[in-house]
Amino acid sequence: MAKELGSEDKSGIGVTALKFLILYLFVASLTTLWDRDEPRFSRAAVEMVETGDFLVPRFDGELRPDKPPLVYWCMSPWIRLLGANDFAVRIPSVLGSLMMLLATFHIGKNLGGFAVGKRAMILLGCMPLPLFIGTAATADGTLLAGVTVSLAVLVDRIQSGPHKFHIWILTAALSWALLAKGPVGLAAFWLGSLFFAAFGRSLISLDRRWWVESTIATMIAVGIFLAWGIPANIETGGELARLGLGRHVLQRSTEALESHGGSGWLGWSFSLPFYIPVLLLGAAPASALLIPGVLRRGTLSKDSKIALLLCGLILPVLFLMTLVATKLPHYILSAFPGVAVACAWIWTRNEEEGVQGWISSPSGRLGRGLCISLLTLLAVGWLWAVHDISSSVLLALPATGCMAISVISISCWRSGAAFSSFRGPGGSAMLLALSFSVLLLGAGKLEPECKIARPVKKVIESSESPLSPVTTLGYFEPSLVFTLDRTPVLGENTIERLSNQSAFESTMEWIEREGSGWLIKAHGVGEQNQETNALEKEERTTLQWFKRIFNYSNGQRLEIELWLRSS
Repeated sequence: MAKELGSEDKSGIGVTALKFLILYLFVASLTTLWDRDEPRFSRAAVEMVETGDFLVPRFDGELRPDKPPLVYWCMSPWIRLLGANDFAVRIPSVLGSLMMLLATFHIGKNLGGFAVGKRAMILLGCMPLPLFIGTAATADGTLLAGVTVSLAVLVDRIQSGPHKFHIWILTAALSWALLAKGPVGLAAFWLGSLFFAAFGRSLISLDRRWWVESTIATMIAVGIFLAWGIPANIETGGELARLGLGRHVLQRSTEALESHGGSGWLGWSFSLPFYIPVLLLGAAPASALLIPGVLRRGTLSKDSKIALLLCGLILPVLFLMTLVATKLPHYILSAFPGVAVACAWIWTRNEEEGVQGWISSPSGRLGRGLCISLLTLLAVGWLWAVHDISSSVLLALPATGCMAISVISISCWRSGAAFSSFRGPGGSAMLLALSFSVLLLGAGKLEPECKIARPVKKVIESSESPLSPVTTLGYFEPSLVFTLDRTPVLGENTIERLSNQSAFESTMEWIEREGSGWLIKAHGVGEQNQETNALEKEERTTLQWFKRIFNYSNGQRLEIELWLRSS
């Protein structure tokens, strides 16, 4: 070895894991839940706890067929322990992310030794997209634990040969992934296995025993999934399968649901490059190493087997999700452990061989230039967004400053620099993780300009009618259901939604109801409308709270009114 690895690569992996656990828990505590997915997942878990029905996921009393039940099951003990709050429901994602990082370390160690494993773990944990998704109350953090462990078993089998524990770990991992997000949980493992079988016959040996064990593990996983799915589907009269598989699996593959992707063949064609910037920005700054790693002769070409293994961990997922019509950034997260290992391996291999100037080569400058450009655009976008929402850039300056330092660090990368130094990718990754943590801290400070659930709850609970029914007109976000936390009733909404198509008639009907009640009403800023005039003239209704907000879920500026109808 031409160069002795830095001492930072010899320290215990447990300390690194603990640091990431603390970081992810800290990030998870910085903001309340973001509409719309987080409150939907979280409220479904709360309703499971409150109703005792752990078979069928429901949101606001109605079937939620979007995902299998594992994420709700994982949230439930934390809800019981800490209460139905924003932090409690994010803990399963944090723990799932930690398992993903440890499995990534194992993959990297198998492919390049301890240094590659630890460096891959650091790069992955600091990447913006895993940091965001790994601290969100959704199914993805939980899913990635199972997916990455299954990939770790696959790599271990290829590199170390058969082991009696492989089938048991693989069965648990595939069962976990399947219960977390359905059939997509099996995709990364089986696509990787088939990729190696198709392209690596001369380099990779996967014998009959492996295919038998993989098939058995998958069949057991499917059996465990069906042990939940069949009774749940019967309970819902077949709606769970019709919507869960029909809409959220098959239809998402062929249609761009909820405008996530291009419509029609032309739109689909234009959306094909979507994941290129997502990968470069979401995996920054490590993604800057991919281009010189691929384009420079001698980096990956010297070890064809390692190159093939890395490709199998990354390319099948990217290819599949590129073909899928519905496109969202987190759909390619299953490829990120492979990306982290590839980037750590590229840096470490050049370091070990004492290669000089490779990071300053044209391909190295191109990789860093693209990464820096995307981060700069993100920083400018953050400045603009904060100014647009709050009419000031002050809340954006700390994150923008940290990001600027990260960009400078990336531009200063040098061959031979210590991995975790300011001139190495590890140091830049840590700076970027700090930048995005500060960004989320700033986003938390902006919440009063964007969210209404907490202040509305405070007004209602401090009134003389804290238990009166709540109705909305022109505004509904899932965070209201989660935050107000009304007792769920099967088949009934805890918050009634009036029709916008007959807003005036609906308002008059609400005014004439018996008993007290709350109305959350929204309209465009500065708009004069009959509904507000009618409420102002009615003796029984009084305006309790008013706020102008930016609804980030749909980009609208709204005036929110909270009215109380007395008995």
